[in-house]
Amino acid sequence: MFQAYTPEGLKKALEKAGYEVKPLGRGSLKGIPFEEGGGFRVSYDGDGYLQYHPETNSHHGEAYYKTSSGRTGTKRYNLNGDEKND
Repeated sequence: MFQAYTPEGLKKALEKAGYEVKPLGRGSLKGIPFEEGGGFRVSYDGDGYLQYHPETNSHHGEAYYKTSSGRTGTKRYNLNGDEKND
């Protein structure tokens, strides 16, 4: 799914779908809007969480998406949509 979107395109699609898209809540990019170089996060379906983290200050070597839920656990994906195993 992620390969179909740029980070900006995904953010816009989430907002259009009615999700509350917020800046990252932790780390060095905490509170910095996406438009100013920060990432974004969205909560969904109770315990679901989606995050975009830009390459800036990434501990994973590149920009990535992170998903998390009680059912699936935490997974990270590069911008091509490939799951990262780090």
